[in-house]
Amino acid sequence: MYLLSEISLFPFLLLLALWSAGGWFMLARFELPAHERGLLGLGVGLTLAALLANLTARLLPTVAAFWLAAVLTLAIGVALAWPFAWSFKRSAVRTILSHLMLWLLLALLTFFLTLIGRGLGIFDDYQNLTQLSSMALGDIPPHFVYDPRLLWSYHYFLLLVAAQLMRLAEAPPWTAMDVARGLTLALTLVYGAFLAWRLTKSQVAAALSAAFLFFAGGARWMLLLLPASLLQSISASVTLIGSGADTGPNLMAALYNNWKIQGLGPFPFPFLYGSGLDPSLTMAHAGYGASMFMLVLLIILLSTAPVAKSHPSVGYGVQQAILAVLLAALALANEVTFAFLYAGIIFAAVFWMLHQRTLHLPRSLWAFAPAILSGGVLALLQGGVFTGVLLGFLGRWSGSAAGEALYKVSFTIRPPAVLSAHVGTLSLSNPLHWLVILAETGLVVVVLPWVFWRGWKCLREERWLEAAWVFSMIPSLLTIFVEYTGNAGPTALSRMTAHFLMVLKFYAVPLLWVWLKEKADTWQVAFLGWGLAACLSGLGLLTLQIPAMPNPIYAEFLDPLDAKMYDKHWGTLQAGALVFDTSPQRGPTVLGLHTRSGIHYGPPTFPEWYALKENPDPFAMKRAGFRYLYLERAYWQKFADHFTHPCVKILDDMQDLAADGRVLAQRVLLDVEACYP
Repeated sequence: MYLLSEISLFPFLLLLALWSAGGWFMLARFELPAHERGLLGLGVGLTLAALLANLTARLLPTVAAFWLAAVLTLAIGVALAWPFAWSFKRSAVRTILSHLMLWLLLALLTFFLTLIGRGLGIFDDYQNLTQLSSMALGDIPPHFVYDPRLLWSYHYFLLLVAAQLMRLAEAPPWTAMDVARGLTLALTLVYGAFLAWRLTKSQVAAALSAAFLFFAGGARWMLLLLPASLLQSISASVTLIGSGADTGPNLMAALYNNWKIQGLGPFPFPFLYGSGLDPSLTMAHAGYGASMFMLVLLIILLSTAPVAKSHPSVGYGVQQAILAVLLAALALANEVTFAFLYAGIIFAAVFWMLHQRTLHLPRSLWAFAPAILSGGVLALLQGGVFTGVLLGFLGRWSGSAAGEALYKVSFTIRPPAVLSAHVGTLSLSNPLHWLVILAETGLVVVVLPWVFWRGWKCLREERWLEAAWVFSMIPSLLTIFVEYTGNAGPTALSRMTAHFLMVLKFYAVPLLWVWLKEKADTWQVAFLGWGLAACLSGLGLLTLQIPAMPNPIYAEFLDPLDAKMYDKHWGTLQAGALVFDTSPQRGPTVLGLHTRSGIHYGPPTFPEWYALKENPDPFAMKRAGFRYLYLERAYWQKFADHFTHPCVKILDDMQDLAADGRVLAQRVLLDVEACYP
């Protein structure tokens, strides 16, 4: 299989082993079901290694930094498990062997999901591959690849995982990103099954819960069940945006069209299977993948697990340290999930005090204060969105420029409405829009009462972080009253509103399984039909992604010749230099360098970039800060005579030739460092 030729297997397996062993030892202080310990250890080790890499890469070259992070993960695990680490090590082998099928399932699931990702280039490759390529060469904390004067205040946890795979397992960025996404999504599904098993003690329920978590999503196809006249009225009342507007002139037309997005496999996706609010995890191809859900499930599973009775004070300290790491990583994986979880803690505390009629917080909540506070402090300092917000605040407070961070966060109040990234703003005051909202959110909203009941039960039992996760739905639901006015685009709000739907998916199957046990067959059959309907869009989308597996791609903006140039030149050029390319995302991905073209991921915004493109001059390019030029054939043929000065050095002129000698593609790499005025 081609995937095995794109990654060095031995260092990849060694890296996984170090992560798993380190996490395994850390969990020695927990009383966990035997089948959970090993796979939870992998997730904990992966997470700690990523945060350590985020630190060590600021001090050392990335190869040394990433290996050091992996070894430190193991060393910290052994230290936390001491003094019974060696006896625990002997039991580890027996436990892993006794649950080998679970490990095999994880491996197969990761392989399957990675192959799907390798065949698709949808969503954020233009953003993630460019940033990842420079991060793997040491740009940590990362700067904005299209203008490195700006700090990339974004969620880059998954890119940290992928960067380690690039440097240590020698995977190119397009492969490393897909492996990281596949592994974290596979762990998410397995952990979702663990949560369901704890609630039901049923392996069938656990398997069904993992499947539901994977497939459940929006149900836009339900709109086709409406009378044509009603659908026409609904269509006239909404204004499509984003890829929805690209798909059709109106909603009714778009429902019968294929979804207009780039990077698809052999078969297009029907627009009626999509959702601008709640896409299923079969579409988790964005830069964060499912990493935030993996982390949340780890937090729930470990915060509710008792610590070992031997040395309980040590076990408590280990638990708080691990939870702090997981919370900090969550902030780096997805700032929305992190913020809503912390808001959920506040809501849980307030509800508890109201229920108990007291102003004093319980001791059981204060027991989690070290993890909660430490995770929050790390979130502010480690990089990412919250560090960017802090820098902006400090800049405004001190009177200095606050523009060092790329993304700015701001909101305004508005009348209640739901924003879909495809269908636009849906007003709650318009009855027609309620039908579209239901279609965009999907049928999982049916379980809302059961999940709130679960949150109340967790509150009474003082399972604080799980209760916080359930009550994090409240700030998500309250986003219907706000409009995002920051510079990440208005549709960033749809991720915030969609948060509550993922909370529902975590618990839908296990809670209904328990509730339906004593119910009549009619109820059980009805909810079985509901579950299948809720998963229909996800099932449809997955079947259309599977044919992409045998046909790997690099990215929409990369060709096989670019992959050859990557193999030859990535990591060999001057660190920190800028590269000019008429396709701004291509050169940075291939060479691992930054460029200077604009302040967002779309078309370049700097006038000087366009001036250089239209009238290239090596001296002007040098003055603009560029050292390297990465040019395609058409541009080189048109402007080759502009680069005949002796100061221009041709580092490479790679061509792809047809059988008859014709040049099919060409990439030219120039160095203009010597072109001083």
